[in-house]
Amino acid sequence: MAFLRRALPLTLLLVTGPGVPGLKAQDLVGCQLVQGTIQCVPGITADPQQQIRLLRQEISGDQRIEGAVEQRIAGLNQLLLQGEARQGALLQATAMGDGLAALPPTAFHWYRLAPGRSNWQLIQGASGPTYALTTADVAYQVMVVVAIPTSSGSQRSVSQVVGPVMARPGS
Repeated sequence: MAFLRRALPLTLLLVTGPGVPGLKAQDLVGCQLVQGTIQCVPGITADPQQQIRLLRQEISGDQRIEGAVEQRIAGLNQLLLQGEARQGALLQATAMGDGLAALPPTAFHWYRLAPGRSNWQLIQGASGPTYALTTADVAYQVMVVVAIPTSSGSQRSVSQVVGPVMARPGS
């Protein structure tokens, strides 16, 4: 281990400086020591500043995903969809307490997600606490988002995902 530390450039040793555990083989995945310098495969760099930028980008992406998951979990505790995921069936948004009845239909935003996609599509014309599944929803997943006005703006509640929506028998 001491040999490896002496052979590495000073910039890499700064990343593992005092108080940070020493380098291990798994720390160098994608990099190798060639004539006293670290050589890395494309996308991996021995430059500490570049490593920091790449890690910050990964952390930022992970935080966005985590925030979406936490919001969905919080929404699941409050907003539920009832109904069968079948063309022609009626989905009903329900919540703990009866706060939904007092909301205007425009507070409900229905979305569908195509198979293999990651971006939800707003269902034009769908509003209110109920939604009748159409032929356009077949094979898609559906959810509802309720935007509740608050003194500081609005609070969103997200339902669980229903689907994929099955075609009506005989269609």
